[in-house]
Amino acid sequence: MEENNEPVEGQNEKFENEDIIHDVIPVSGMYENWFLEYASYVILERAVPAIEDGFKPVQRRIMHAIKEMDDGRYNKVANIIGQTMQYHP
Repeated sequence: MEENNEPVEGQNEKFENEDIIHDVIPVSGMYENWFLEYASYVILERAVPAIEDGFKPVQRRIMHAIKEMDDGRYNKVANIIGQTMQYHP
């Protein structure tokens, strides 16, 4: 499907003082930019392990929660998850 980027009549609204109110931006272009920004964030901030310890941020939160709960007894996974949820943004 080809996009028609030619100006459409009435695309820029003008009033008596000849100021442009707004430009029309195609919705498809906005979604492409938003998805690219989100994908970059996910790859860089959440999916790539850190060089220092090899953990992803979520894994680091889990390990911190386990260390905080360590009292020599066994802990159920559900309790670890509940403790970890305190650290999620």
